[in-house]
Amino acid sequence: MPEGHGASDDSLAATAYRRIRTAIILGRYPDGAAIVEGRLADELEMSRIPVRAAILQLGVDGFLATAPRRSARIVGWDRRSIDELFDVRLSLETLAARLAAQNAGRGAPVDDLDRALDSAHVAVTGGDRLAIAEAHAAFHACIVEMADSALLTSLTRVVSGRLVWLFYLTGADRDAHEQSHEHEQLLAAISEGNARLAESLAFSHIERGRAPSVDIISGRRDR
Repeated sequence: MPEGHGASDDSLAATAYRRIRTAIILGRYPDGAAIVEGRLADELEMSRIPVRAAILQLGVDGFLATAPRRSARIVGWDRRSIDELFDVRLSLETLAARLAAQNAGRGAPVDDLDRALDSAHVAVTGGDRLAIAEAHAAFHACIVEMADSALLTSLTRVVSGRLVWLFYLTGADRDAHEQSHEHEQLLAAISEGNARLAESLAFSHIERGRAPSVDIISGRRDR
């Protein structure tokens, strides 16, 4: 029986979104592959309504290219898409780090950031690439939340899924412990209320990942 008996369309759409997004991140669909609503509904054992909603949201979040009355397609990675993501991150996340530090300086608690960093450490120790990618992205998202800007949070949410995807794809070739250490430094600057240092550390942390990401993704495409 298709999933959905007794469940709301919203909750089913959220479930479909998570399952399709995870499948995309794990590479179960190749770059450019067509995503057909009816076929996905059969695979997920759901009606088309929640699957259609999930596909629309995945298009908003940059996983799929969608067009009316046409199949959605997986949006893969190339040099331009990586540069665009990093350019947007430099603009949004450096601002978030500065605002978060300013708020900490005014007495805002950093408990959520501490917990997010602890979760990232646990994920790194566990060694699961997807868990590490999710945890590192969650740490960055937590900084944005601490910035306490509704617009900044909304803008950043649009790229957060693609960020997890890129972290996963590059995770096998990057040092997760080094990234965690950089997160510790960033957290310390925010906790101290040092806005300029937090902004600078966020910039260098993000920019340091650009060239390796390009090299790793280019190497995957050349295989």
